[in-house]
Amino acid sequence: MSSSEAVALAAHLHVLLRRKTGRVTDTEWMAQNADYAREVLRIARAEGDADLAHWADRFEAVMFPPPPAGAAAGAPQQGERAASGLAAASTYVGRLR
Repeated sequence: MSSSEAVALAAHLHVLLRRKTGRVTDTEWMAQNADYAREVLRIARAEGDADLAHWADRFEAVMFPPPPAGAAAGAPQQGERAASGLAAASTYVGRLR
């Protein structure tokens, strides 16, 4: 995810929410915090406005992209496997000494 793209979409969503509902959001926090972003998306979609729903979909696609098609559900990702392997290697070296 490009953080500048997430902030730009959050800003657009912020303007629409402000204009249509009077709600004020924090665009920087929305682009950084997944829980806050989900709540703003829930509020935007609850309004039933097509424009808000469209921008909520775009923001969601950037913030929460779908997993790659080849990735199995629950299988560790490349970074997780590398981190767990590194931890196991450091434990093994520590035990040898």
